[in-house]
Amino acid sequence: MLSEAEQRKLSEIESHLKAEDPTFVQRFNDRGQRRPRWRGLVALLAVAVAVMVAGVGLLVGSVGTVVVALTAIGASVGMWVTYSRRP
Repeated sequence: MLSEAEQRKLSEIESHLKAEDPTFVQRFNDRGQRRPRWRGLVALLAVAVAVMVAGVGLLVGSVGTVVVALTAIGASVGMWVTYSRRP
């Protein structure tokens, strides 16, 4: 816990920073609000590719290819679920 003097000093620093470089301060304020969507899209693309590979593996009869594709699907879905649950 910060003392009153430390809190005042931090408020003073924040005020000076806002006055000197408001764009810099705004980047920190926006940081938690926007999340890049490309991670979710990459996971979705990985699932789509792995499903196609699994299909080809089934057609060809390659058990190893199907196992690797199913593992990739599980990992991609796990990444997507983990990413979508973050605040």
